[in-house]
Amino acid sequence: MASCATHEARPAFRRGILIDDRGISVPLPPPSLVDEPAQEVDVEGTVPGEDTLVGGTRLYLEDLDGDAATSVEVDSAAATFAVRGIAIDLTANCLELWLEAPDGRESERSQVHAEVTGPQEVRTVLGCE
Repeated sequence: MASCATHEARPAFRRGILIDDRGISVPLPPPSLVDEPAQEVDVEGTVPGEDTLVGGTRLYLEDLDGDAATSVEVDSAAATFAVRGIAIDLTANCLELWLEAPDGRESERSQVHAEVTGPQEVRTVLGCE
């Protein structure tokens, strides 16, 4: 006996999320991020792509290794976003980000993580392991 699962096909939103190596930052770092890895960070990036970016498009961010989750409206004129003051552990985090257009279309999901590279330095790395 064979069976098939059914699902509703949704059109893709052909926009991506680009975060450079300084995309995750600690606005006012403590004397040592190694000693105090739980911090409020800012995440900034761009949303390049083919589809028109309309007002009301939202960027969703979820820390798969923690509890942080939020969404912000994308600046459609500049194709940029900024998430301010999201609490993560800089030694154990995996940020998953995606876009959702007002009509319900979603982009592919991207993953990045913050990595402490010095007492007051953080680097953004693509992917999570």
